[in-house]
Amino acid sequence: MNETAAEAGTGARPGDTFHVRATPGGGWWGITIDELGSVFAQTRRFEDVEAEARSAIAFWFDVDESRVGGIVVTAAEVAAS
Repeated sequence: MNETAAEAGTGARPGDTFHVRATPGGGWWGITIDELGSVFAQTRRFEDVEAEARSAIAFWFDVDESRVGGIVVTAAEVAAS
């Protein structure tokens, strides 16, 4: 099976488990995916972080969302100012 450009560039595959960091700020949750360093998404509600991350991962690999593996979400703590 041939790797897609996205797979070759990151070493990750769509069925892998992805570690997602959700960081609050300005009324939004910023979403970064550790295994895909340049992928960023955002959502208004923490409850939507996993779904938004799954969508971004599927878009990155150009696959259906059902092919995306597990997602582990961690909410980042923001230092008080």
